[in-house]
Amino acid sequence: MSRPVDRRRGDAWYAQPVVWLGIAVLVASITGCLWLIVVSARHDDSRLPTGREVFGVPVRPASPPDAPP
Repeated sequence: MSRPVDRRRGDAWYAQPVVWLGIAVLVASITGCLWLIVVSARHDDSRLPTGREVFGVPVRPASPPDAPP
């Protein structure tokens, strides 16, 4: 029977710098998303003055056609 080979400590996942970099980028992006949500919730948008159409698209649905007699 062969003896199991001991893993060197340098080969462990927590010893790899790219793993820690990936974790840092993930945490930073999630933190940034949460910060943007909190900041945007504090500042309400004011209504913009618009006409009947915005970029050529009607703002409200057209009235239904009259029913035939």
